[in-house]
Amino acid sequence: MIYREARSVTVSLAVLLGATVVLAQNVQKAPYIAPPEPKGQLPANTPFDKHDIVGKWNRVSPFETYGAIPGGIPTGRDGKDGDGGLQLEEAPFTPAGKAAFLKNLPSYGRRQVAPRLGNDPQGMCDPMGVPRILNGQLKGPHATFEIAMLPDRMVQFVQWHHHFRIVWNDGRKLPSLDEVEPRWNGYSVGHWDGDTYVVDSVGFDPRTWLDHNGYPHTENMRLEERYRRVDVNTLTLQMTVTDPEYYSKPFKSDLKVWKMDRAGIKDWDEQIYCVPSEEFKFNSLIRDGGIGATNK
Repeated sequence: MIYREARSVTVSLAVLLGATVVLAQNVQKAPYIAPPEPKGQLPANTPFDKHDIVGKWNRVSPFETYGAIPGGIPTGRDGKDGDGGLQLEEAPFTPAGKAAFLKNLPSYGRRQVAPRLGNDPQGMCDPMGVPRILNGQLKGPHATFEIAMLPDRMVQFVQWHHHFRIVWNDGRKLPSLDEVEPRWNGYSVGHWDGDTYVVDSVGFDPRTWLDHNGYPHTENMRLEERYRRVDVNTLTLQMTVTDPEYYSKPFKSDLKVWKMDRAGIKDWDEQIYCVPSEEFKFNSLIRDGGIGATNK
């Protein structure tokens, strides 16, 4: 029964992706429609602790990408690009960064190609890594992460692909890049700067992308994340990538806004892993000559 349902979902997704690629060829701009807020929001004037960022948080800001880039809100089935009317800004690429960007062939955004022609590392079940897992890159209940704060560390969990990372709060310093091997999530330390929780990270595996639209980075990237609890329901996050080889100046994300999901945190764990056997079946339907083959 479970496998029949999984196959049905895979086929439906195949049809949707095939339609999406065709529609992307004639994109129009449409007004942005905000994602729905989770149920159970408290009155905005409810007292809260500005240093408490624990909980499950759902993205309600528009962009599924790292930044407010063109095509950062997905093309809908009506052929309209959802980021119409919003202020957009392309990344400050260096020539090397633009060349790396053009080599990445995503299945999303204004450069999307048929999945069989793309090279998104997610398609091979590679870990998405940081900062990609922090973008809330999907719609609905999957655009979410959960934060737990322990005495010496922050643990961040993303149900999509069952991905988690650790940020150390024990006073340690970041390692130098010649001391460590690049990793999917990098190496992260956190501290409080007034009412803002600041995370600094280095040592990233360059095989990951900043987002599902194919924005690249090198293993020398440095990432800063700034989390701020602005009211009882709301958390904001802004990130800054510093990677001089690929970006001519620090590349800031949009201000991502998250709402507390008090009901969703009690749900069963969805256990949405990237399972190679299932992914390879998807590849055979889409990437290796299925529906994607008609979108040349």
